[in-house]
Amino acid sequence: MRQGRLRFVVVAWTMLAVLALPNCGFKRQLVSITVVPNTVTMAGPGLELQFKAVGNYIHPPDSRDITSSVAWQSAAPQVVSINATGLATSGILCGTTIAITATSHSDPHDSSSGIIVGIAAVTVTQPPHC
Repeated sequence: MRQGRLRFVVVAWTMLAVLALPNCGFKRQLVSITVVPNTVTMAGPGLELQFKAVGNYIHPPDSRDITSSVAWQSAAPQVVSINATGLATSGILCGTTIAITATSHSDPHDSSSGIIVGIAAVTVTQPPHC
């Protein structure tokens, strides 16, 4: 009988320890994306600039580089294009405040989770005709 009670106490303490862990038992959740640099001007065609996406999480709170796991997009690819790795290239057209977005799900393992978007603004100038 004592052995059964000891087993119960060990299991109870183990469960209590698991529940008391710092992550509170919640799944890691992406709450925002910071795109770096946030605002930039590219002066001339054919220039390249590497963007970085920083994911900001809760449970536990931290930030990490998620550049390779977001979907990159330019609002005006004829002015500035961006590839899957976050490398932007200026085109031959001019434009101001072109939105570059980095998009991901709040839970990268659940495609039905919410969408999180980070935004940067790019201006492309082509001296002297812009």
